[in-house]
Amino acid sequence: MILLAIDTSGAYASVAVFDGAAVLGEVTWHARRRHDDHLFPAIERLLVLVGAELGDVRRVAVATGPGSFTGLRVGIAAAQGIVRASGVALVGVPTCDVVAYPFASSGRRVCVLIDAGRGEHYAAMYRTRRGVWGRTSDIRTVAIDDLVREVVRDTIFAGDVTPAMAQALRERLGRRAIVPSPSALVRRAGHLAEVGWARAEAGESVEPDALEPVYIRPPTIRGPAGEIVAPAGPEPASAVRRTS
Repeated sequence: MILLAIDTSGAYASVAVFDGAAVLGEVTWHARRRHDDHLFPAIERLLVLVGAELGDVRRVAVATGPGSFTGLRVGIAAAQGIVRASGVALVGVPTCDVVAYPFASSGRRVCVLIDAGRGEHYAAMYRTRRGVWGRTSDIRTVAIDDLVREVVRDTIFAGDVTPAMAQALRERLGRRAIVPSPSALVRRAGHLAEVGWARAEAGESVEPDALEPVYIRPPTIRGPAGEIVAPAGPEPASAVRRTS
């Protein structure tokens, strides 16, 4: 049995195949806003690389955001389409959980940052409490200047951390700011696959129509030239709550 993981929630897109013990293959690329152009060709290429077919997939995991509105829509629609056609299990995983996962064994607090535009980021905190790794804050929208005022201990900053932001964090926080290397900051579907498999094993699969993207602020509608036209809906009542 294999699981197909799909993450199109950010500037990078990634797909992976996992068999419960190992990541059999992974394709990751800088998609910008062209997730829909390359997603299915990437899935087909990945399946060929691992010697599998789409009919061999028994589970699908997809990143549900927050992130790029267009990217989320493409990835979730693809996952729903595969599941509806085959009847296999579907698991949605918040993108922040995927970003934090590789650092779960670090023993340190992790702050996930995902670009929200308008000079802000979606942010969430993670750490191990009573032996259990999990999110310890709401997922919220915050300006970096406001966030650093809350950091009082050594913290790994993961996700959409540009070199300029990394420098600013180190200048403001000194040794408390731990920023991984650029390659360690790239979001990988192999991580999503491991998290998705564990949640499927725990019975957290959902029906395709029940899968919802995580929006912390309403998506923005842009015109042909990329200009902002209008927000696509009302401001959500609250941020996504912590899971532990």
